[in-house]
Amino acid sequence: MFGLTFLSATSKTTTHRVVPFLIKRTLEGVAGYVAGGFDGGNISRIDKVSFPADTKTTLSATLTTARQTMAGFANSGVAGYAAGGEDVFTGLLSGIDKVSFPADTKTTLSATLTTVCRYAAGFANSGVAGYVAGGLDNASTNFSRIDKISFPADTKTTLSATLTASAAYVAGFANSGTL
Repeated sequence: MFGLTFLSATSKTTTHRVVPFLIKRTLEGVAGYVAGGFDGGNISRIDKVSFPADTKTTLSATLTTARQTMAGFANSGVAGYAAGGEDVFTGLLSGIDKVSFPADTKTTLSATLTTVCRYAAGFANSGVAGYVAGGLDNASTNFSRIDKISFPADTKTTLSATLTASAAYVAGFANSGTL
């Protein structure tokens, strides 16, 4: 929570006092999302767990393609992303779906991952960019590449920096707000 306090201002004819007020970050700690998966078939559903009540709702918006094993990341307070993954019936995907907050509407980015992949790590530098690192392709080839989705334009670049080794089934996490 942020607060601003204004000092009194005095003029020749009157004293003005401004009442302190608070600016509340309304989207902080709002919800977590679970997208896609596999339950005997691919899932396109997106579930939302609202904080602090820990209640679950299912969005009317769904993934563009029912899929599993994708990377996820978020631009906190703005949007969440589901990238790549696998449709066990049609193959691997390179597309990126975006769920905009707080309306929870889904769009599909024109930018795509460098190649189709599954089991990649997703993480984000909130307000700056999301990243998809590593992964596995159709030929069971692991990747070391790192794709970057820059916010807010949602454009993709591939970093010259790569993972130490090609890897799939990797975890991603971020230390947001730290230089």
